[in-house]
Amino acid sequence: MDDPATTDLCVDCRERDASLSIRNRRLCSACFMRYVTSKVLKRMESFRFKTLSGDDRRRLLLPVSGGVSSLVLLHVLDAQLQRQIASRNRTAYDLVVLRVVLPEDEGSTTLKGDYEELARKFSAHRILPLLDLQAVFKLDTHIERDFEHLGLRRHGSESDESFLNRMLSCATSVTARADLQSILLQRLIVSAARQHGCESVVWGHSDSRLAALVLADVAKGRGGSVPSTIADGPSLHGINSNYPMRDLFKTELQSYAQLVPDPLLAKVADSGETTAPPTAMRHTSIDTLLRTYIHSQGEKYPGIMANVVRTASKLDGRQASTITATCPVCIRLIVRSQGLLNPDGNLCYGCDRMRNDIKS
Repeated sequence: MDDPATTDLCVDCRERDASLSIRNRRLCSACFMRYVTSKVLKRMESFRFKTLSGDDRRRLLLPVSGGVSSLVLLHVLDAQLQRQIASRNRTAYDLVVLRVVLPEDEGSTTLKGDYEELARKFSAHRILPLLDLQAVFKLDTHIERDFEHLGLRRHGSESDESFLNRMLSCATSVTARADLQSILLQRLIVSAARQHGCESVVWGHSDSRLAALVLADVAKGRGGSVPSTIADGPSLHGINSNYPMRDLFKTELQSYAQLVPDPLLAKVADSGETTAPPTAMRHTSIDTLLRTYIHSQGEKYPGIMANVVRTASKLDGRQASTITATCPVCIRLIVRSQGLLNPDGNLCYGCDRMRNDIKS
């Protein structure tokens, strides 16, 4: 029989007392932090030194949202680059950090203060100034032309801010508004990456976040393009996308943030998202509804929730459908199946559905 004094030792190091239960394994805090770090760095293998020649260095864009996932990713990558500086006096890649201010966050003094604190802490990297969402009209030269497919056009000398506000107010449903804002945000981030010479965007999406995105895309009519939009590597935007956090759950990242002696991480860990179901369903977007569902069910059935992303990544809609082009609005594959043709051949089915909820 096991000695009662050793039954709660960490299963990895067998030296320290276990303090966390991670996927049915009892780990001490040090081994757990090493576990999280190894999961992230394993996904960053393509950016290691031996893939470079001479003094070449890649440049990667990391968009932070102020949430726990992107901040943990920044913390882990910063530590990796510091180790590279100490051992080789150079890094395998440069990190460019970006934060976009969404319409609902405008005027927030907390957001500005937190970002200034982040810039001070991670001053070794290039921290871009805060970027408003309407900057997409300056950085993405095709977006106004593309959004005409939705019936959205600028009025005369209308300012970027007014155009953005009118565009979002034209959405007659919460889901359409959230979808529009999400598309604008992604196109802005990709455009900023191009402007600053980045070869890839490293997204801070956890397994939980990716699972919610997968189910939301299916619910909104973009299920056929899911495998291509959550894959690591080249994307339809013409720039690489990488998801180094894809093997970690949101709850694991919150636990990591609570263990690291960093005020920024401690703040987002303590203010973790609620998993309570929405009180008014008609005022809840599909994205919010499925994100809440994944977070709540992920706590109960983490293994089942983890299979959502893995299964979606293996699907190949081309066997039963025809991929003809790329949607100019959301930059997703247009997948047509028999009996499910949208009237505007230029749009994917999801954007065509969204167009019906826009009153221009």
